[in-house]
Amino acid sequence: MLRKAFLLFLAASLVLLAPPAPPPSRSFDTGRNGIWIGHQWYTGRNVRTGRPVPAAERRALLRRLRANGFRNIYLHAGPLLPDGSVHDLPGPEFRALLREAPDLVFLAWLGGGTHRLDLASERFRRNTVATAIRMRDEGFHGIHLDIEPLPDRHPGYLKLLRDLRTAMGRDFILSHATRRAGPFGFAPGWMKRWFWSERFYRDAMALTDQTVLMAYDTTLDSELLYTGFVHHETKLLLDWGCKTPGHRVLIGIPSFEDSAVSNPKVENIPNAAHGVRAALAGFKDAPACFEGVALYAEWVTSPGEWRQLRRSWHRGSDQVSSSP
Repeated sequence: MLRKAFLLFLAASLVLLAPPAPPPSRSFDTGRNGIWIGHQWYTGRNVRTGRPVPAAERRALLRRLRANGFRNIYLHAGPLLPDGSVHDLPGPEFRALLREAPDLVFLAWLGGGTHRLDLASERFRRNTVATAIRMRDEGFHGIHLDIEPLPDRHPGYLKLLRDLRTAMGRDFILSHATRRAGPFGFAPGWMKRWFWSERFYRDAMALTDQTVLMAYDTTLDSELLYTGFVHHETKLLLDWGCKTPGHRVLIGIPSFEDSAVSNPKVENIPNAAHGVRAALAGFKDAPACFEGVALYAEWVTSPGEWRQLRRSWHRGSDQVSSSP
């Protein structure tokens, strides 16, 4: 309750600071957006049935990715096990994706919960580096870490990023999904459980190539408050990211409806896109570090939501079309 009350107060305050809505006809799409895609594209087998994924589904996936301007593909290869390894091996569908889509950037999505993963363990970090090396050998262009929940200054996280950076070099992409930043970059006391401070964000940015903010699961119940919140978060991350040489920032937007802590009538593609666009409209020139939005997730996005994405993000309109 304390966290929700604080978020409501914060978002209400940020709405007062938000600039007018961006021109409805202006698009900020870069064509380098990100998207999370499922485990079946790694193993080549449907997660529920165990049956091979038909080649027609792969071709349809690639058409959808290209048609919607997705370039950064977070392909689920994990989860990370407590020893830092992953269980499954790549199947023919993954190799076919690499062969048929040399224009896309495939990052091995390695997730896990901090209740199971001991990031402070040198053995865990060493084995995670070995897993990253394995992902590179399999053909991935980099890895995308999604370890949750991860409080500010979580023990071992920066060490893990540093170990990965040292072992993998600069040609291997290090990306990570991150939680919300504290208001104006502050996260003192109890707020460290739910928010990251500017210092932690910038330390992590210095060790990675790409930050992907998870701009969802906020518990906010108002469209105005949610868009104000996304606007503020986007501005913060672009400010910090563009001051970090070579770093790139994406803003994760939701297309799921099954969260226990979010209202899909509030947290959805049009509202999140509006918040991102409002932030971008406040810059005189397009921020060089802005890579795009990242959609969570491909397997839960309905035909209507694909239309919403095209209209509210690609075309830059806040009005949702009901036509294909």
